[in-house]
Amino acid sequence: MTKILRNLVNGNWCKTKKYDKVLHVLNGNLNHKVPDTSKKELTPFIQSMQSTPKSGLHNPYKNPERYLMLGDVCFHTAHSLHDKSIQARIIDEIIAVTGKTEEQAYGELSVSRKFLENFSGDQVRFLAKGFNTPGDHLGQMSNGFRWPYGSVAIISPFNFPLEIPLLQLMGSLFMGNRPLLKVDSRVSIVMDSILKLMH
Repeated sequence: MTKILRNLVNGNWCKTKKYDKVLHVLNGNLNHKVPDTSKKELTPFIQSMQSTPKSGLHNPYKNPERYLMLGDVCFHTAHSLHDKSIQARIIDEIIAVTGKTEEQAYGELSVSRKFLENFSGDQVRFLAKGFNTPGDHLGQMSNGFRWPYGSVAIISPFNFPLEIPLLQLMGSLFMGNRPLLKVDSRVSIVMDSILKLMH
């Protein structure tokens, strides 16, 4: 049975009217189908982006518990990527859409897993730390915070279907942005699997 991918918007996996076929690069067989999202189907994505204030989904003053939640997501996802059956599936998907060797595909998975391990626990919160600078007279002090930029867009290339979109996606989520992720359609099956694993 052919796997059919869907778009994810506002927490829902959505169908589209049309789909493109993606072939396995090594044998030419149908590998999966991806959404061919038309301009008429973009409204939910635009509304989602517009619904996010410049202050983001979280920041040092608003919803700071999300820093820890994302640290937990990183921990559990990294732990899952140590599972041999999950590793094998992700590696097979990378090979099927890029033609990389098993060693190259494992390298991409390994770097991605290490990134997630590095941001487990409190590390997302620590990433958002700011600074204090003494003033030049009594009572003056400068404080700085790392602040989200509301909605952002990530457009990732085909050659690293896991590492590049995952690292960019997580960095924007860590800071409280609402990212719109557009992975090259030919390789989006890999991020589809990782997003489902994270959920």
